[in-house]
Amino acid sequence: MDNKNLHIDNLEEKSEELFSNGKINWGKSEADVWAEIAQKIDNVPAGREISIVSLVAKYAAAAIFFILIGLGAATFIYTKTVESLPGEHLVAELPDGSSVELNAGSTLKYYPLKWQFERKLFFEGEGFFKVQEGKNFEVASKNGITQVLGTSFNIYARKNNYRVTCLTGLVKVTSTNDESVLLEPNSHVEIDKGEFVIEKNYKTEKVVGWKKNLFYFSGTPLNEVIDEIERQYGVTIQIQPEFDNRNFAGNFPKKYNVEEVLDFVCKTMALKFVKQSENVYLVVEKS
Repeated sequence: MDNKNLHIDNLEEKSEELFSNGKINWGKSEADVWAEIAQKIDNVPAGREISIVSLVAKYAAAAIFFILIGLGAATFIYTKTVESLPGEHLVAELPDGSSVELNAGSTLKYYPLKWQFERKLFFEGEGFFKVQEGKNFEVASKNGITQVLGTSFNIYARKNNYRVTCLTGLVKVTSTNDESVLLEPNSHVEIDKGEFVIEKNYKTEKVVGWKKNLFYFSGTPLNEVIDEIERQYGVTIQIQPEFDNRNFAGNFPKKYNVEEVLDFVCKTMALKFVKQSENVYLVVEKS
């Protein structure tokens, strides 16, 4: 064998030694290398993934917070108003099944979203209330507050007048100076200059006669009678100030037209009416 062949043989031996079993000798065992790789994988910080989750959680919490704030604000801001126009009677159904029958020219307002927590409404005009049993039910008006648990009653709250008539159950009426009275069935109270005027064994059917379009007056100031006629017929009636203190006693059904009713009222008080224009009348002394 010559030198050239010897050199080739030596290379083959070195190659076989270097690449034996398909492995390169890097100075560490295979197990040591894999152990180091696994340790580096375990030591990779998960900070980015945690920070993303944390950020999402923070935004979600903030969103829920603002939603709750918005719902809370809506609960206290959102109101529902029911108004009966002149010449109109209507029934307002409340969220708990209670109802209010409104006479002409009456308005009520309440908060539907908080009704299950607080049964309270604001009312001006005249209305007949049928209240379902439950927690306290409160009707607030300019001149007084009426509270019940479950009953039926009529409220007249117009201008400076405030009258409550209890038909069933018990009714608590509170004046603006925080004095109160408890009404039993068939009893009536009127607040006159801050003082209670109470009547028992009251003829309640006359108070709620308006529900059947029947109107009863007993010693009622003429201006109040005229106001009621205006509301029921949707007209304008002018009277002279000196007539305000005159009292009217009588009754009439709404089936008669406005001029027939005016004629009836005026004749009993030595007055007359003059038609000024369409739906406008003037009440004057009868000459």
